[in-house]
Amino acid sequence: MVKIPPPLVRRDILYSKAPAASVLQEYGELYLREGRPNDAVEFFGQAAYTQGLRHICAVAIDEGDFFLFSRAKEFLHEAASPEELKQLGANAMKQEKFQFALTCFEKSGDREAAAEARKKLDEPIQKKEAS
Repeated sequence: MVKIPPPLVRRDILYSKAPAASVLQEYGELYLREGRPNDAVEFFGQAAYTQGLRHICAVAIDEGDFFLFSRAKEFLHEAASPEELKQLGANAMKQEKFQFALTCFEKSGDREAAAEARKKLDEPIQKKEAS
């Protein structure tokens, strides 16, 4: 059974050697099981493992994680659809990831939702100024 490697070994597996796609995929699955999708996406991307990358996209949408979603889409060589961005933005709002939400709504062209996300981003500043 494969274990999560130390950081330097991880780097070597990803970038210094030319491991088989199946090895990279196995590490990606391991990282995903360990709750580390940001590491998993790198292994899936290097392996060109489309199914794993699509799963990462779904996880990222559910978690409202624009950065993770963008990285998976980059490996897939796909642009995000407006629908994906709106769903991702809505989930980011629910999880109070307002910067991610703002980015998603701006990219999807949803000005109303973008204004709401911007308002939420400004709230802590306004509260601090009122103190």
